[in-house]
Order: sequence, then structure tokens, then C-alpha cells
Amino acid sequence: MARLLPLAIMALAALFRLFDLGLPNTLVFDETYYVKDAYSLLLNGVELDWQSDSDDQFANGDASGLTGDPSFVVHPPLGKWLIAVGLLVFGQGNSFGWRIVVALLGIASVWLGMKCAERIFESKIWANLAGLFLAIDGVGIVLSRTALLDQILGFFALLAFYFLLRDLNDNSKYRPWLIAMAICLGLATAVKWSGLYFLAVFTLYRFLVSAKNNYAAHQKIEAETGKLSKKLWLFPTAVEGVKTLVLVSIPAAISYLVSWWGWFISPSGWDRNYAETNPATGLVGLLPKPLQSLWHYHAEIYGFHANLTSSHPYSANPMSWPFMLRPTSFFWDERASGCAFDTEQTECVSAITSLGNPLIWWGAILATSVLIGSWFRTRDRITSLLLVGVIAGYVPWLLLMNRTVFEFYVVSFSPWIILILVFGLKTWYENSANQIRAKYLISSFVFLTFLVSLFFYPLWSGMWISYDFWRIHMWLPSWI
Repeated sequence: MARLLPLAIMALAALFRLFDLGLPNTLVFDETYYVKDAYSLLLNGVELDWQSDSDDQFANGDASGLTGDPSFVVHPPLGKWLIAVGLLVFGQGNSFGWRIVVALLGIASVWLGMKCAERIFESKIWANLAGLFLAIDGVGIVLSRTALLDQILGFFALLAFYFLLRDLNDNSKYRPWLIAMAICLGLATAVKWSGLYFLAVFTLYRFLVSAKNNYAAHQKIEAETGKLSKKLWLFPTAVEGVKTLVLVSIPAAISYLVSWWGWFISPSGWDRNYAETNPATGLVGLLPKPLQSLWHYHAEIYGFHANLTSSHPYSANPMSWPFMLRPTSFFWDERASGCAFDTEQTECVSAITSLGNPLIWWGAILATSVLIGSWFRTRDRITSLLLVGVIAGYVPWLLLMNRTVFEFYVVSFSPWIILILVFGLKTWYENSANQIRAKYLISSFVFLTFLVSLFFYPLWSGMWISYDFWRIHMWLPSWI
């Protein structure tokens, strides 16, 4: 039974993400950018511009709206290349094909989450619970069922975290797991630049762990032999820091640059030949002309992101993200009949809303508050480790309050939110005076959480439901 439970969790994750994946058979939210860009990458190696109002034609298999003009795109190409794999296999007009690669990476993220939890908690039971919460949370489900970049980013960030965990327990001087982490973080950055946050925080954390271990060894030797020079601690720590920086930065940079291979080999990409007529000066001027052009392109992309302050009805202040106060509406449609569960209704809607399971997210807020409060007394290692993912995926957005951002960005750090929830439940259970009662309460919470996911699944998958049924899911006015 214990061996079958992870398989059952993976089957559940697959069911929630693959069931009727082609619904709706139209471009949803930002799929209008990424799916069409993916198709252009298949044909040309770079993103070219599209005629306005070409979404419906594209969804029906007509790609005549693609022009020959370069398109200014503001995200690196790797995520769109991965989406393009589905287009290559299933065809351009197949909505299942647009989304299948993202869905598979979403399913793989559940498995990765379980593997990370097993290493952190050293318990298959709590690892399975983490996997279950990952499998049934709405943010992961919605972002796995739409061809956006954020679930792809989340997959590479979580894979890098798994390699980080392996490196923490590895004594090899060649550091293969650290290099694997670096490659994954380079790939994460090649999906969206927010992967840089994970790169910086994971690298800093790894260095601080090494520094702490060196200091502990220094103190132990001092206790046995007497006071030692601080140089005996600082020098190896500095050497370790330089080594870590080199082993991370070089593989990450290479994997990032490789993702731009289509842009390098095509003459049609945006700014591809910029340096031919506008050569750079200074240190950048020492680079080959293609890299100078790429540098200029990146400067333009940075300018776009830094000045993105346009209003949007579903923009959400990052402070509100963990509370699930303003979920993004990805899709909305209406028709006169044909509702699921109630065929007599004459007012049916199909909605896709990137809303997490409220019990998971609101429970995680409580768990995070308690664990952080206790951390100041205990400096608990597991709490520190889990907060690394939250700091990398969430805290930088708190410094960008004026930028137009959306709540579904939480999918990149939602695994760590769930791991914190599970750790909170585990800590409460182990410290409970009545573990039998705690066990029943936790089991009841898990069962209720599963029922809540079933209740919200129609709004995560775009099922046709009655308007009244949709309305009873709107627990907060800000969800509408």
C-alpha cells in the first residue's frame, strides 16, 4: 500500500491536469503570445510578428496571420520552445498540443515535490502528503492546463532545489549536483528572468551553509586546541565562495545563452544585426557582434519590464498573493444551455480562474507565521531551507509594488508554500500531547481540502456550469 500511494497521487495529479485538456479550444489569456510565438519558433527559429485579431484563425489551424517582421518579445525563448514541442507533435491547431508539455511538466513537479519532501522530512508519509497537496492545488492545476511560462519556470526552479538538496549531502570535490543546479537555474532564467532570483538566492544559501559549516569546524578545533586565528576560518570560506560562484555562474550562463540558439542562427530576430551598424563601446564592445546585439536587446527588455505600470483589471499587489485575494481570470464564456451537473439550466458559463485551494493557502499562512516565529528561537534548519524557495520566488516582487503583476506568479514558489504547510502539520503532530487526536484532525483537514479541490475544479478546468453554481464559488467579492 505504501508503495502504491505515490503512484495514486501521481495518477490524481495527471487526471486533474490532463482531463479535457483541450478545453477551451481557443487561446486562453497570455497563450495568445506564447503559443503563437512557439509556432513562429518552429518555422523560423525566432519570434515574428502576427497580424492583429489572428487568434481565432490560429485556433482553427490557419496561421496566415504570421508576418515576416521581427517581434519584440520580452521573455527568453526556452519556454516557448518547449511549448513548440507539443505543436510539432499534435499540430498547430490542436489546443491539447499547445498545453501538453506544460501539463507534463506540472505533473513532474508533483513528483519532484514529493522527492524534495522525502529528503527534507525523511518520511514517506509527510512526503506523500506534500505530493497530495501539490496534486490538488488550483494554482498548479490551472497553470499546468494553460500554455503559459510560469509553470515551466516553476518546474526548473523546483528541479534546481532538488539538486541543491543533493549537493548539501554530497562530499564530492567535483560538485556534480551543484553544477546540475546551476544548469537548471540557467534554464529557469531562459524561461523568465525571474529565474535570476532563484539563481541568486540558492547560490547565496549554499555559500552560507558552507560558511556555517566551516565556522562550526573552526569552533570545534578551538575548543580542543585553544584559540585560533580567524584566517583559518575565513580563508577556506572565501575559497569555497569563489568556487561556488564559478561552478554556478558559468554553467548557468552557458545554458541561458544556448536557449537563444535560434536567434543567433537566424537573421530575422529582433535586434539581431543591431551591432553591425551600432557597435558598442567599453567592455561590451569587446564582445563579438552577435553578443553585442543580444546585450542591446536585453537592455530593451529590461526597460520594458522596469516600466511596466499599465493598469489591468486583474493586477494584484504582491502583498495580497498568499491570501488569494485577487486571482486572475484566464477565460470566461457564456452560452444558453448545456451545463454540467444541471442540464435544465439556461444560463451556462465556462470560467478558468487561477485560484489556489483556499484551505491550502490560508493554512500555509498560519503555518508560516508559526514557523517563522519559532525560527527566531531555534534557528531551525528545515524552516530556513524551506524559506529559501519563498524568498527567491516571492520576496523580490515585494520590491516591485508599482509594476503590473498578477497573482498566478505564485506558481513558481507554491511548492515551498505547500512544504511549509506540511512541515507545520508535522511539527504540530510531533509536539502534540494527544497524537491520536492530532492525527484525526490532520486527516480531517486533508479530506476537507480534497473536497474543496473537487468543488473548485470546474473553475480550474473551464467546465460548463450554471451561472448560479459559479456564483457560489465566489467566496470573496475580489474573486469576481
